[in-house]
Amino acid sequence: MLLQSQTTGIFDSFTPKGITIPQREKPGHEYQKEDYLQSGLPTEATVLGTVQILCCLMISSLGAILVFAPYPSHFSPAISTTLMSGYPFLGALCFGITGSLSIISGKQSAKPFDLSSLTSNAVSSVTAGAGLFLLADSVVALRTASQHCGSETDYLSSLPYSEYYYPIYEIKDCLLTSVSLTGVLVVMLVFTVLELLLAAYSSVFWWKQLYSNNPGGRSQ
Repeated sequence: MLLQSQTTGIFDSFTPKGITIPQREKPGHEYQKEDYLQSGLPTEATVLGTVQILCCLMISSLGAILVFAPYPSHFSPAISTTLMSGYPFLGALCFGITGSLSIISGKQSAKPFDLSSLTSNAVSSVTAGAGLFLLADSVVALRTASQHCGSETDYLSSLPYSEYYYPIYEIKDCLLTSVSLTGVLVVMLVFTVLELLLAAYSSVFWWKQLYSNNPGGRSQ
């Protein structure tokens, strides 16, 4: 200790006043930035996965409503296109699995989990894109079918005593059913667009994690 203090004093005597010599940074500080960047990975992956699971629950729930809801026969072609494709259930299941893998990958920080998340998000992107076209087609077809209610109203109003043979509340029920089904499809369409954006973003996110310039940042 005495030798070190003497050496420091001699070195200070040769150092001009007003000049500061920077101290050597500790080796541990070199990895602070990398650790800081990696610390946000579990949080972001959990948020992405949670929202994808929410999309899964909403789309499957709305699909169940379409299955069990009663509606006139002339609405069936518009609704059956989406239901027969299986998108409200198989697509939603795909979104739920993708969200679960994202949450697990954020916590495990292993290359196999990152690769599985990348693959599942790519599949979810394609599934959501297909579902988007199916739902858009169903909304257009349902709008065309809903005009049947208006045409019946015009036709029956031209007949004498039409209210006795075709009560007015049945016409209102037809219009209400059309509005309700359109609302269900539109909400499902919104969550499909959200899932498409999330899956596309997550694909890029996990791609960067897999093929970053610093492969030693994550365990293999």
